[in-house]
Amino acid sequence: MKTLYLVRHAKSSWTDPSLADFHRPLNKRGQRDAPVMGQRLAENKIKVDALWSSPALRAVQTAELLAPSLKVPGTCIEQHERLYTSSIKDLFAEISTCSDTIQALLVIGHNPVMTELADRLIDHRHAPAISRIPTCGIVALELQCPSWKEIQGSTGQLLFFDFPKNRH
Repeated sequence: MKTLYLVRHAKSSWTDPSLADFHRPLNKRGQRDAPVMGQRLAENKIKVDALWSSPALRAVQTAELLAPSLKVPGTCIEQHERLYTSSIKDLFAEISTCSDTIQALLVIGHNPVMTELADRLIDHRHAPAISRIPTCGIVALELQCPSWKEIQGSTGQLLFFDFPKNRH
């Protein structure tokens, strides 16, 4: 079995309309929320073997703010071009390239495709659909497959769904 953490990047800034979407940074709320979510992961003793990010600035910044709580060196954050996508097919394809030596993978990407992927992977006989992953939201899934190459729909058991405004 594999564990997949799907993370929507933290809240981004729209203050500079001249910036291309790819280059938008985190805003103050995003800079505050990402470390808080990282701390929640650490408090729950979440460990990941790999941290992948979309190369978009706001996703990379989210990864850099989550990494210390997960004890992942910043130099170990992998940027994957196909994670900056609106295609669920691209996400499935990219995740299926993960080495099977990796048991727990954290992927930081963008909506609406991150929500679509989470919803596609969840076995809805045991968990409700997720209508929208909010910024810096995290969906944790245990996948009933021995290899990332075998990832497919309805094979994920929802472990948790958390987000900054979810009060503990």
